[in-house]
Formats: sequence, C-alpha cells, structure tokens
Amino acid sequence: MTYAHGLATSHFLGLCRFRPPAPRRRPRRSVGESRHEPAVRSGSMARFPPMRLNHLLASFVPTALLLLSASQAHATQPSQVDKDEASFGTTPARSKAQMQVQSAPPQAAPSQAMPVAAPMDRAVETTDSESYSGPSYDSDTRRSSYAPIASDPPGDWAVLHAGLRPKLGTFGGIATLALAHARTESFYGGFSLSAVRNDAGTHIGLAQIALGRNLSDSFGGGMQVSITENRARNFIGIGQLSLAYNRSLDMTAVTQLGAFNRAKEFNGVTQLGLYNRTDKSFVGATQLGVFTHSRGDFAGIAQLGVVNATGPKMFGEHGDKHQFAGITQAGVVSTVNGNFYGLAQVGAASFTSNNFRGIVQFGALGAGAGSFHGLAQTGLVAMSKESVGIQIGGGAIALEEHTGIQIGALGTYAKSVDGAQIGIANLADRVRGVQIGVFNHAKSLRGVQIGLANHAEDGVLPWTALLNMGFGDGGEDEGRGYDEQRSSAARTPSGRDRF
Repeated sequence: MTYAHGLATSHFLGLCRFRPPAPRRRPRRSVGESRHEPAVRSGSMARFPPMRLNHLLASFVPTALLLLSASQAHATQPSQVDKDEASFGTTPARSKAQMQVQSAPPQAAPSQAMPVAAPMDRAVETTDSESYSGPSYDSDTRRSSYAPIASDPPGDWAVLHAGLRPKLGTFGGIATLALAHARTESFYGGFSLSAVRNDAGTHIGLAQIALGRNLSDSFGGGMQVSITENRARNFIGIGQLSLAYNRSLDMTAVTQLGAFNRAKEFNGVTQLGLYNRTDKSFVGATQLGVFTHSRGDFAGIAQLGVVNATGPKMFGEHGDKHQFAGITQAGVVSTVNGNFYGLAQVGAASFTSNNFRGIVQFGALGAGAGSFHGLAQTGLVAMSKESVGIQIGGGAIALEEHTGIQIGALGTYAKSVDGAQIGIANLADRVRGVQIGVFNHAKSLRGVQIGLANHAEDGVLPWTALLNMGFGDGGEDEGRGYDEQRSSAARTPSGRDRF
C-alpha cells in the first residue's frame, strides 16, 4: 500500500469511528411547535447527529477520489527492474538528463491533484495515531521497503571501486570490481572485472573482464575477456577473447579468438575459431577455422578452413560482384560468390561464380568457374563457361569457348576450341587446332583429328580412321564463332561461298 493509500484509509476510519450515543433527552419545544410532532427520530439514524452524518458524507467523496488517483499513479509507475533495463541493459551509455527524465515519478494532472490536496491535508491533521493503521513515514522508514524510488543518476568515482551491483557514471582510476553486475557509463582506467556481467557505455582501458558477458558500446585499448560472450559496437584494441562468442560491428584489432567470431567489418590480423564470419568486409591476414565466411569482400592472405566462402551465398549465381583478393582459399570446400583474384583456390570442391583470375583452381571432385583465366583448372570435373589456360580432369568442359588445352581422361567438350583437346572422346562445334583421342568430333575443323574414328562435317572427308584434316573457314570469317559463320553461310545464295 502506498503513502497516499494509507492517508486516505486513516482519514476514512477516523471519520467513521464509532462513538456511543448520548442519553436520550426530551428536547424542549420551541414556541408554536405542536406537542404531537416528535422531536427525536427513532431507529439507527438516532445514533448519528445530523452534523456528524453530513460531515461523513462530505468527506467520503474526496477520500474516494484520493484513492482512485493514488491507484492510477501506482499502476503507471514503472518498476525498478524496468528502469534498470532501460537505463543500462544492453545500452548503458545514456546521458544524465535522459536518466533523470526517465526515472522521475509521473506527475498527476492539475485537474486531478487540486481537488484532493485539501482533504488529504486535513486528514493528516485530524487523524490521531490511534485511528491510523498504516505505517509511519518518518526518516527511518524512508530507508525501508516503503521508500520511494531514487531518481538520482549514477555517481562518478575515482581510483578504485568495488561492490555487488555497482552503477557508476564516469570512472577514472585503476579498476572497478563487481561480484554480480557492473554497469558503468564511461570507464577510463586499468581494468574492470565482474563475476557475472560487465556493461560499459565507453570503455577505455587495458581489459574488460567478466566470467559471464562483456558489453561495450565503444571499446578502446586492450582486450575483452570472458568465458561466454564479448560484444562491442565499435572496437579498437588488441582483441576479443572468449570460449564461446565474440561479436562486433566495426572492429579494428589483432584478433577475434573464440568458438564463434562475428564482425560487420573486420580490420586486423586474424579471426580464429570454429566459425568465423564478417557481414560486410574482412581486411587482414587470415580467417582460420572450421567454417570461415566473409559474406561481403575478403582482402587478405588466406581463408583456411574445412569450409571457406566469400559472398552472401555458398553457391551463388553468376553476376554477383563480391570478391576474394588474396593468396589462397584452401579447404575441403572453397567457394566465391563473385570474383576470385589470387594464386590458388584449393579444395575437394572449388567454385567461383564469376571470374577466376589466378594460377590454379583445384577441386579433387570438381572445379568450376564462370570465366577461368589461369594456368590450370583441374579436378575430377573441370568446368567453366569460358576458359583460357589448361583444363585437366576426368572430364574437361567449356560450355562456350576454350583457349588452350583440354585434357580429359574420359572426354573433353567445348563449343569452340582454339588449341587442343586430348581425351578418349573429344567433342566440339568449332575446332581451331588438334583433337587427339579414340573418337573425335567437330562440326567445323581447321586443323587435325587423330584417332580411331574421326568426324568433321567440313573436313577433307566427313569420316576417317586414324587421321583427318580440315581447312575450315578462311578469309573474312577468320576468328568468328561457329554460329556466326553458319548464319553468314545461310544468307549466301549457294550456302558454300566459303570454299
């Protein structure tokens, strides 16, 4: 029960206090009054004189209004737990003015407060201690559970501070120590230590340490160290170290070291953990872990893990503009949803959705690229939309053009080849070079076919054994694609003007 409830209750009890009736006396009749008119009314109304009854009824209305007003104020007043969460919670950095405004008790409207003020004062004056059943609000009880909620902001402290659940405004000194939950608006000093949770708006110091969780809006200096979680919106320092989870938005540091490491933008040396992730960009030396994922761009030395990925998706579509720029991406699975610029992409499976520009793309089970320009693309299946270099695999496939050499244990395919195809079966629409295999096929041949069975639609002979030659298109058609040449031939009267 609140202070207002107690005053209103005592006022009402004082007015309703029972008093025994005075002995009945026959009243003196005034001049002219009839002798047959009764002077005193019988029944229960005789116990209360008319003035006493009027006083009771007149006081009941303001008392009821007082109780109603107090109940509404009590219902709308936020709890201490809510205030703590709003003031510190996950965003402890708040100005003192904001804290004072939020912690100030709600004020009643003038239309409600003015009518009940006078009856409340009178109740305090007319009610004695015997009729008042509520608690006495003296200076001692204001420190008890009936005390009002304090609205002062956290105080400032210097040199050294220790407590159970300390709340500090600005601290400057050596250290703060907390057994449970430390909350500091601005920390400037050596280190802060909490057994459970350590929250700071701005933390500038050597270390923020907690067995549970460290939280900071802006961290600068040394390290965040905890068992379960480190979190900072803006981090500039040595690093975050946790057995479980490290998280930052903008991070410039040597390392994130934990089971789960995540940053929106990481600028530093390394992310080291089971799962390493950046949402926008990684600029540093290496991501090293079981699963390393730069969902934006990667610029560094290497991504090394069981699974390595750059770009928002593991196997994205052609056309994404994210990129890997470094030396190597190496793991069981290595993928780039965008462009690869480096020396080598290596894995049991390697994939680049757009352009591969490097030395080697190796996939034991398969290597794929939208456009491959390099020394060698090799795997059980080596595939690209168009490629320049060497394709080596059980099957070597260029869906459009290949410039260089295709070597396939089982076979090779290219829509257009400038170079050589070597395999059991070699298939191409347009060949400018040589085909060597058991079976060779070309629609347009300018070069040589060597194999047990050779087929070239425009060769010297359509079908031959061992050796076939073709002189293909010459003159103005030199270097044009096969489909272009066929369209050009179809537009001529005879369709054979190329000979």
